[in-house]
Amino acid sequence: MFHEAGFPFESVDAAWRGSEHLYPLLGSLTASFPDARAFQTCAEWLRLCAAHIEGSEPAAALFARACSEVPRQSHIVASGLGDLRNECILARRPAAAAFADSASHLCEAWAAVSTGEVDDETEPWARAKAAAKAMVTAWLYQQGLEEEDKEARTRARVELTRLLRTAREEVSK
Repeated sequence: MFHEAGFPFESVDAAWRGSEHLYPLLGSLTASFPDARAFQTCAEWLRLCAAHIEGSEPAAALFARACSEVPRQSHIVASGLGDLRNECILARRPAAAAFADSASHLCEAWAAVSTGEVDDETEPWARAKAAAKAMVTAWLYQQGLEEEDKEARTRARVELTRLLRTAREEVSK
């Protein structure tokens, strides 16, 4: 899967060890849904990221509630994340809004896969790509940087990838 995307890794494990690209690693997790460890890794990553992005803790906590035995709970959480994003936009908190947007993309993928309702709009790889982009934007907004700054985006992507690796390690313990 990484070769097809233009990333030169021999295996998924090699990509997890050496990639500086957030999207394919996050995509490998969403492509693994409904695996509970993949969900837990995403939830832990959001928790770790929330420690760096002011006002984003509610979105991370809400996402964590999507993995439930309650019917359609994941859809309710995804809707709630969209509402939270909108509240943050209205409150002029762009970093928290972008964070909630990232969490919403991940939750939409989880909801679609876990209920067997995947379509073009909820395709896990596409949602992972959108989630990665939104989280990089949240990271930049938090630091007061412009989202068009390519060097800043690269630094943010590398740091967010490091946090994703840390989350994966924590969940694997």
